[in-house]
Amino acid sequence: MALKRYRHDWLYSFCSVFSMIAFMVPMLTVLGIKDGIVGTLTRRLLENPRNREISPIGTRAFRPEFFEALITHPDAEFLVPETREISATMNLIAEGYPSFDGDLYSSAPGDPLLSETLDPQALSHQLALGEIYVSQGVAEKLGLSEGSELTGRVGRRQGARNEYGRLPLKVMGVIPRHITPKYNVFCSLDLARMTEDFRSGYAVPELGWKGKEKGSEIPVYSRFRLYSRDLDGVERLRLHLLGLGVDTLTQAAQIKLVKDLDHSFTVVFLALFVVVGGGAFASAASGSIDQVVKMRRSLAVLALLGISKLRLLVFTMSQAALTGFLAALGAEALFLALAKTLNSYFGGSMGAVEEVCSLSAFKLVAAAAIIVVFMTAASGCAYTSLADIEPSEGMRDV
Repeated sequence: MALKRYRHDWLYSFCSVFSMIAFMVPMLTVLGIKDGIVGTLTRRLLENPRNREISPIGTRAFRPEFFEALITHPDAEFLVPETREISATMNLIAEGYPSFDGDLYSSAPGDPLLSETLDPQALSHQLALGEIYVSQGVAEKLGLSEGSELTGRVGRRQGARNEYGRLPLKVMGVIPRHITPKYNVFCSLDLARMTEDFRSGYAVPELGWKGKEKGSEIPVYSRFRLYSRDLDGVERLRLHLLGLGVDTLTQAAQIKLVKDLDHSFTVVFLALFVVVGGGAFASAASGSIDQVVKMRRSLAVLALLGISKLRLLVFTMSQAALTGFLAALGAEALFLALAKTLNSYFGGSMGAVEEVCSLSAFKLVAAAAIIVVFMTAASGCAYTSLADIEPSEGMRDV
């Protein structure tokens, strides 16, 4: 009966649907731009693990127990100690190219900087002493690629003479420039520590490098690389380390910029929803009340036939729910067309898989459900008008 009445008043029904579409499309567009732009910026931050990196400012003595405690923090994903920066270099020699000094960084299985270079199985590989990863800058300087072989040389000054330690190296992979734009060489922590020992005048028997004997003292590290599980964890880890007396360097400024942008879009969306949504709700409610007034005699006849006022309310709410459903379909179709246009127009400034305006299927379904509930709730305002209808009013039309 509600459907037949809806079809009979097709012009009013069309206007009701169109007015709700006019309300929904701007809301969906603002939400889509928020998800598209902020989602893209957040994805860019997450895709580059450097944005989740926390490193100490300056140098100090960090003992193994410090790292054992730090890695247990719930926001810590990966942690590797680093040797002194002054000794963390290695001269790289490749046939046919001038030798070149690369900065040494310790690495370990699960290193986020290698996540784009390795598949998950290879990412768990423990580097041997002669295995390294190089940044794209180093690879271009020396003509290297995965599987290339070269020689590493470490020098020190002993009195009036220079001494060198050499070892063969094999490139296990090349790290893209957007991950690390510097001239970096990633090696095992053991090799980084041996390089530091050699420069300090100690012997490295494992590599055949001669020098004075080193006792079995507990290793002490001057730096570390720490990565959080997500962007929110960066600030929590920074504050945790600050509480331990360790000042750190993070990408907090970039992360805050994205979060502020997300907050600004949220405020704009909520403001529009309150203002425009309030008007749409009032319009839908007044329309339902007006329909009840127009149908007063017909509804009185239905009441005379024994239909309860609650069922009469369901009758009016069914029409409102249908209006919300049709409006949701129309608004989402228009939104998808508008989003496609915006993404096409701004496609030149975005990546291949990035969008300036987008909403997930879940959010589109949720929006449709919300607008149906919204319209149904608005039609509930007609209950006061229904409550005044008496069955006796229908007697004159029987």
